[in-house]
Amino acid sequence: MITRSLSTCCGFTLALASFSLGLSGCSTNLATGERHLNLVSESQEIAMGKEYDGEVQASLGAYDDAELQRYIQELGSQIAAKTERANLPWTFRIVDDPVVNAFALPGGYIYVTRGLLAHMNNETQLAGVVAHEIGHVTAKHSVNNMSNQMFAQLGMVLGTILAPEEMQKYGELANAALSILFLKFSRDDETQADNLAVRYMVRVDHDPRQLIQVMNVLERVSEASGGGRVPEWLSTHPSPPTRAQDISHQIDTMKMKPVASKTNQAEYLNRLTGLTFGDNPREGYFKDNSFFHPDLKFRMDFPKGWKTANQKQAVIAQSEDQDAILQLTLANTRSADSASNGFFTQQGVTAGSRQALSINGLRSVIGSFSASTEEGPLAGSAAFVEYDGKVFQILGYSAQNAWPDYQSAVKSATLSFSRLTDSRALSVKPMKINVVTLPEAMTLEQFSQRYPSAVSLATVALANQAETTTKFKRGDKLKQIVGQ
Repeated sequence: MITRSLSTCCGFTLALASFSLGLSGCSTNLATGERHLNLVSESQEIAMGKEYDGEVQASLGAYDDAELQRYIQELGSQIAAKTERANLPWTFRIVDDPVVNAFALPGGYIYVTRGLLAHMNNETQLAGVVAHEIGHVTAKHSVNNMSNQMFAQLGMVLGTILAPEEMQKYGELANAALSILFLKFSRDDETQADNLAVRYMVRVDHDPRQLIQVMNVLERVSEASGGGRVPEWLSTHPSPPTRAQDISHQIDTMKMKPVASKTNQAEYLNRLTGLTFGDNPREGYFKDNSFFHPDLKFRMDFPKGWKTANQKQAVIAQSEDQDAILQLTLANTRSADSASNGFFTQQGVTAGSRQALSINGLRSVIGSFSASTEEGPLAGSAAFVEYDGKVFQILGYSAQNAWPDYQSAVKSATLSFSRLTDSRALSVKPMKINVVTLPEAMTLEQFSQRYPSAVSLATVALANQAETTTKFKRGDKLKQIVGQ
């Protein structure tokens, strides 16, 4: 995935710094009954959410399905209308991310990933996740955290609350602007959001017991990740089994017992037909150390052994010792000369030698540079390649004393940039969900044999919240994963 670059999280710091601190004092939260120091007004909270809603859409991307987007807005609005903050301009979006996740911004901006939609089995389960994120907003968890931090630092804003990763201190990694969005709520905050989710689900006649099943799904997703791309909530949330127990206890002690209601399972599953499953290779994919982008029609070889990541704004590789970065982005110009001049003349950058050349038949400008940072000097190279009406920026850098060890590998990767001509790579398509109505009773394993999927049986089982031996009856609907 590559889109235009975002501003870094410094922009968030400046935005917050512009807010007035004249609202100091304690107030009682209507959702929780708790009193908190509040230095952020509701209008400021909404303004923050609105500003960074644009950042989320630019960075993660809204999922391209107008009908599903209308559906999540309607479902979320129905729940939000029954909360203590019904007056907020609530906005609900599906973001184009395969990870099973959901998150909230201040002011009523709620996001669920298409990966989460794919792993929910009915509308009530999805409603439970949305209600949990709504709970973070009604409890003002982000606002409380900001106010506490601002107070503790005598007005210093939240820009320093998240410790950056080792190489983020050296420059603009593509996800830097988002680091502030995924504020780490405390375990107490997460438990409180679960409690509020139960309350809100009952108010809209959704059975909160389905939220227990959601916790089971999250546990299985955690186990299946095997140390891979684990969602952020795993590091800060209580464990799913613990959350399931707490939710069950809360339901048992409720004065008004929830009644079993329709989960709208068939209707929900039908909505998932055609939903993209897993990573979308049209937006770029790695095969070993080689990166292919079918939509933009280019390929590039990254250094062997480096850790790679394909993000919306950039393709990034990090050296094994985590002391060098190679980053591929799109420049905001259609001329390599213009992009080059803009980079090498920016404040803080000292330009070295620069030359125009052809990289695999593509007009390019490449040069060396050095820069001073608070953590010390760094050195690197920047190349700008004109291709198909766009300019691709290939930026490699490290601490200045380490740069000689990486200069050759970065140069080799830079010169590998070329047109993508392999017809198989150009025609690759994403996997999709196909919903099958069973013609007769069968186990999930039998279903997988009769209706083969492009993923493993274990993945099919996880998507259907079942075991391989689970038996389904005639007329049940199951998810088949089709595609390459």
